[in-house]
Amino acid sequence: MFPLGSALLPGERLPLRVFEPRYRQMLDDCLSEEAPATSPTPDGAHGFGVVLIERGHEVGGGDARTGIGTFATIDTVVRDPDGQSLLSCTGTWRFRVNRWLPDDPYPRADITPLPEPPADDATTARLVTLGSRIRSLIEESFAHRDLPVGDDIPRFDAADLAEVGIFGWAGRLPIGAADRQTLLEADDGPARCHVFDDAIATLEARIRFGG
Repeated sequence: MFPLGSALLPGERLPLRVFEPRYRQMLDDCLSEEAPATSPTPDGAHGFGVVLIERGHEVGGGDARTGIGTFATIDTVVRDPDGQSLLSCTGTWRFRVNRWLPDDPYPRADITPLPEPPADDATTARLVTLGSRIRSLIEESFAHRDLPVGDDIPRFDAADLAEVGIFGWAGRLPIGAADRQTLLEADDGPARCHVFDDAIATLEARIRFGG
């Protein structure tokens, strides 16, 4: 397990520099052919769990951690001569921590994968409406700066939602760590829409009123 100061969302890229001795050991164990059964994903990829630190710090331990996280698959590893490593990872599936095990030699936990809620027309329609609000905010922000909205700017429409999903949308926006974690913990479409609605309202206030 790798506790961090920000929640990792499914589908999100995660670059990491591994330098603490305990996480160097974790990385070696994750990449080992004899890695424990909880380390490889069903498709054979290797990785580790990522959870948000509620209180405390990433370095040195002694932190308080959330009970819902995201499994990160390891895409690439570049090792430096001094023993540090640069990782490129991707968030995949959500999990619940059943219990924390002793942090020896690094944070470990017994976890259960969480299922994704089925898509339904009502949730999709609500998300498309929320996406329209996001797109309007983007266009408003560009207009205030007398800049055109480029073709590379996401449209946040139905086609975009089908491609990247609500987690993909959230990963593009400056949403706070608490909202990201609440979104990750939401187990159904209406709950996720509610969290996203609140986050968008905060962004609207910040952009329009400096709140």
